[in-house]
Amino acid sequence: MKIKLLIIFFLFYHFLLAQNVLIVVIDGGRYSETFGAGDKYIPHLYNDLKPLGEVFTNFRIADEGKTETNPGQSSILTGTWQQIANDGTERPTKPTLFEYFRKEKGCTITENFVIGGKKKINALSCSTDSDYGMNYRATEDCKDTTDVAVYNELVMVMNKYHPRLMLINFPDVDHRGHDNNWNGYLKALTTADSLVYLLWQKIQNDPYYKDKTTLFVTNDHGRHDKKHGGFKDHGDDCDGCEHIMLLAIGKGFPQNKINPDLHYQIGLCATTGDLLGFETPNAVGKSLLIK
Repeated sequence: MKIKLLIIFFLFYHFLLAQNVLIVVIDGGRYSETFGAGDKYIPHLYNDLKPLGEVFTNFRIADEGKTETNPGQSSILTGTWQQIANDGTERPTKPTLFEYFRKEKGCTITENFVIGGKKKINALSCSTDSDYGMNYRATEDCKDTTDVAVYNELVMVMNKYHPRLMLINFPDVDHRGHDNNWNGYLKALTTADSLVYLLWQKIQNDPYYKDKTTLFVTNDHGRHDKKHGGFKDHGDDCDGCEHIMLLAIGKGFPQNKINPDLHYQIGLCATTGDLLGFETPNAVGKSLLIK
């Protein structure tokens, strides 16, 4: 009986584990224009990819979180609410996913990448934690550029190195928001939507990634709602800034599921650890996986 239970557990664990995890951040997308608007601005995510995975409709940043780029993405990576500077001058104070992964599993720097369209995100490749830090950092590949340029670099990196864990930042939605360009903001959302769809096709057509990968698509922060100044800026605790999207596709997640339960941005760290089979001891966010 014990042997049978062990076999069942092994099979379940094998089914749950992913070989690779890709976290895509559409920088500064407000929920009301992503899944909150149906397929109006994100037709591929809504019509083509949503049926393949689980959409979390109540995914949020808590009030103790900071609704800015570097704090938001470091909160994703560390599983803790990070209050670091938003200009790239500070690294996370707690270990990142890359550090946990490299230290426990012995994987290399080129199996871990931060790829993005804002140079300041390079600061998120590792933390200042004395037990982890630079010796376990990810490869930094961030420069001030466009979504399309980020995607082209991403494909090159995937083809050359086949990283197992990546954080990918698409910056244009946030840029057009700060430009106070409503039509440009919406167009940037649709462009990011197309690039994520191309990425999923790339995953499905690459034997290294096909059927071995979990893809998360989320935001680092939203934008002010109408009651708090409108879409141009962000940074407070209004619903527009704190309510963000999450789509999870691949290993560990069911298809065609809508999840209305409250979950938080910091939960992605423990979730990724569960998927790749390593511990995240400093993370306080709860895993999204059913245990």
